[in-house]
Amino acid sequence: MSIAEFSKKFHADKRGNCAMAVAYGYARATGKSEEDAVKAAEMFRAFGGGKAPDGLCGALYAAKTIQPDHADAIEDVFKRGAQGCTKCKEIRPNKIIPCNRCVELAGEALDFLEK
Repeated sequence: MSIAEFSKKFHADKRGNCAMAVAYGYARATGKSEEDAVKAAEMFRAFGGGKAPDGLCGALYAAKTIQPDHADAIEDVFKRGAQGCTKCKEIRPNKIIPCNRCVELAGEALDFLEK
């Protein structure tokens, strides 16, 4: 499965917040065990629900943190899918896209980098 697929499923199964889902998806898709992926996800527990630095979407924050050398490219991909938005407080209340789609978008940006 791709990073986006692992991330989206983790989030849909309500196993953690959006930031955790992206960290989990990245870990699983890059060969980490289930146990190690859950540990990676736990490192992002505090960054869901608009609590990431600068109010960023947690999924976007996690992706940028995981691949800091490609943060601008990740943000560009994310913005295209989120109508130019990057902050949770812009996306959620205005129903720009669902949280699960934010998770998928961040995963897609990471998938692109892995190819």
